[in-house]
Amino acid sequence: MDRLSELPERILVHILSFVNMRDLVRTAILSKHWRHLWSTVPNLDFSDDDFYPYQNYVDFVNRTLLSRGTSKIRRLKIGLFLNASYRKDYDGWILYAAKNNVEELFLEFNQDCCYWFPPQCVYRNSSLKILSLWSCKFISDVQISWNLLTKLTLRFSVLRNQDVHKIMVGAPKLEFLDLDSCWGYDDLNIDSPSLRTLIVCEWESVEFELGPIMTISAPNVQTLRLSGFLYRKCILMNVPSVVNATLNFRPHTGFSAEKKNLKGQQDNLMELIRSLKHVENLTLGAWCVEISTRKCVTLSIHMKEDDLLGTVNLLKGSPALQMLIIDMEYGPYEQPKGAELADSENFYTSIGANYLASQAKQVKCLLHHLKTVKITQFVAKTSVFPFLEFILKNGKVLENVVIIAKRVDANSPDYLLKVAQILLSLPRASSRAVVTLLN
Repeated sequence: MDRLSELPERILVHILSFVNMRDLVRTAILSKHWRHLWSTVPNLDFSDDDFYPYQNYVDFVNRTLLSRGTSKIRRLKIGLFLNASYRKDYDGWILYAAKNNVEELFLEFNQDCCYWFPPQCVYRNSSLKILSLWSCKFISDVQISWNLLTKLTLRFSVLRNQDVHKIMVGAPKLEFLDLDSCWGYDDLNIDSPSLRTLIVCEWESVEFELGPIMTISAPNVQTLRLSGFLYRKCILMNVPSVVNATLNFRPHTGFSAEKKNLKGQQDNLMELIRSLKHVENLTLGAWCVEISTRKCVTLSIHMKEDDLLGTVNLLKGSPALQMLIIDMEYGPYEQPKGAELADSENFYTSIGANYLASQAKQVKCLLHHLKTVKITQFVAKTSVFPFLEFILKNGKVLENVVIIAKRVDANSPDYLLKVAQILLSLPRASSRAVVTLLN
C-alpha cells in the first residue's frame, strides 16, 4: 500500500479538499479504499471553464452530487454563465446544498441582460454563514431568515431599498456586506448592530446617469469602503463608528454631460471626506487625494508628475498627519515599462521639484507631526524623487522613510544602488531621519 493511503482518513479528506472537482472524482479509481473517499470531501468548487459543450458541465455536476448522497457540504461554489434551459438543474443543485446544511454558498452566475431569482431555500436557511450571489434579483414578497449568516456579497444584482431592510432584519449576525455593481436602491439604511464592514462599489450603469441621490446610514459600521464612479451624489448620513475608510472613486467623463458635471463630482467627493473627518485611517485612490485632518493616510497613486499637486493638497489639508503611506500600485492593464530615473543633473531642475519647493511653508505637518513616510511597490521614476527631496528637506520631525521596491526588471541591483546613492545625497531637515531601501 502506498504511504499516502496509510494516512488517517480525516487527513486524506483535508488534502482532497484542495483538488479541483474533476481530479477529485477521478481519485475513485485508485483503489477500493479511495472509491468513496472523495464523496466525503465537504468543499465543492465547480467551474465550467474546462467543459464544452455546456451540457457536459451540467451532467458532471448532476452526477457528482448524485454520487455524494447525503454527505455534509460545508462549501459549495458554482461559477457559470446562466442558460435558461437548465434552470431546473440549477435549482436542484442549490436545494441539494441546502438539504445538506451548506455553510458557505457561492452562486457566481453571469448573465448579459437578465437576472435569476434564487429559489426559496436560499432565503430561509439556518445553516448559511457565508453567501455570495451574482446576477440575481430578490423575489418581492419573500421573507429572509439567515440566522447564522455573517458575510454577504451581492454582485451585478438588483437590490431595492426594501430588500436591504429585509436583509438587515433577517440576518441578525451579519458582520460583512459587499455590494459590488448592484443597482435599484438609493437608501442604504444599515442599522444592524452587528455589521462592522460595508463595501459599496458602483460601476457603469445607464440607471446611474440620471439616478437619484444615494444616502448611506450605517451607525455601527467600523470599516467603510466606497469605490467606482460617482454617477450619482453619495451622502453619508450617519457613520460615527467608522475607524477605517477607503475612498477609491474615479471621475466619470465618458459622456459630454458628465464632463460638465466633473465639478459636481469633485464637490461630492469633498463632502464625503468632510463626513469622514473623525476617521483615524483613510485610504485614498488616485483621484481622491484631498482630505481633512487625520493621523495616518494611505494613497494608492502612481506618483506621476500630475499626482504631485494632489499629494501636496493632501499634506496641506492634514496638519496633524503623522504617517503617510504611498502604494505606487499599477492596474491590471498598466505595467511599469521600465526605469525613468533622471540623471542627477536633470533631477534637481525638474518642474515638480520647483513646484514642491514653493509649497513648503504651507505644509504644516512637516514642521511638527509627520514622522513616517512609507512607499510600497516603488518603481523609480522622475516624479518620485522631487517628492522625496521635498519630504526630507522640510520634514523637521521626520524619523523614517521606508521604500519597498517593486520586483520588476527595472529595479535591478545595480539600478537600486543608483537609487540609494541619490537618496543618501538628499539634504535632511531632521537629524533623526533614516532612509531605508528594501527590495
